[in-house]
Amino acid sequence: MKTIPSFKLFFTAIMLLSIIGISSCKKNDNLVAFTGNVVNAENKIVSAASIEVYRTAEDWLTGHNVVAKMTTDAGGYFESAAIYEPGDYFIFIEKYDTSNWEIRAVEQGNYPIINAPEDKGKTHIIDYNNMSVMASTSWVLSNVHKEYTKPGATATEWQSIWTSINNCRRDNELVFNKDMSLRISEGNYVCRNKERNIIGTFIPPIIFSQNSCEDLPNTATAVKEFEYSGWPEMEARNAKMYFACNPSIGQVFILFEDGNGLKNLEVYSRQ
Repeated sequence: MKTIPSFKLFFTAIMLLSIIGISSCKKNDNLVAFTGNVVNAENKIVSAASIEVYRTAEDWLTGHNVVAKMTTDAGGYFESAAIYEPGDYFIFIEKYDTSNWEIRAVEQGNYPIINAPEDKGKTHIIDYNNMSVMASTSWVLSNVHKEYTKPGATATEWQSIWTSINNCRRDNELVFNKDMSLRISEGNYVCRNKERNIIGTFIPPIIFSQNSCEDLPNTATAVKEFEYSGWPEMEARNAKMYFACNPSIGQVFILFEDGNGLKNLEVYSRQ
């Protein structure tokens, strides 16, 4: 049997790798990046704005199956890797209580769209929107408190009972969608006799206006109450839902009564 000299094998391997590399480059030439600039309503650049890109309107509404995530730089510019197929995509841009969409337009089926590569370098305007800080975000249970009064004292305060909370409750999650639907999720662990997901609705608060902020009971945390419906478990407990007025806190609070007449406080933190 005739043996092929080792130098020929080496040369053949190099040629194959070169051909594969050339083919890959040619394939990547067809792929595109998402690029653009973000300004506010006064045409001032917006740095550190969050950008998410989706393939379908449904995913844009719910925040599922995000295609790309970016953040604007100091000049308000964003750019993804050039790894995406050309075409129309749905884009979600937000910073605090400003965003690139408006609920009435969405209700009419008008979503913010970006075409790659046609909209390369497009300027996107974000304006006030009390939905944006909540929309398409997951808020996971991060602490649970019970009403507590120290012996001999009269002031009521909160005492954390987080260490005694079961896993089936610890990973509970709230998701506020752009269509004002509210998903109450049991996460990976489901408590006995509960549904994994309950779909309700909510009316968002005007988040970062300090008007009408109030102190969360037994705390100095400024919050705003907002309406929700379709969560039977909490509605039966006369629960109220609050959002922290300070954007750096990034928390949702559920205040409810337990079976002993004491108030409980669930704290949800934004993921």
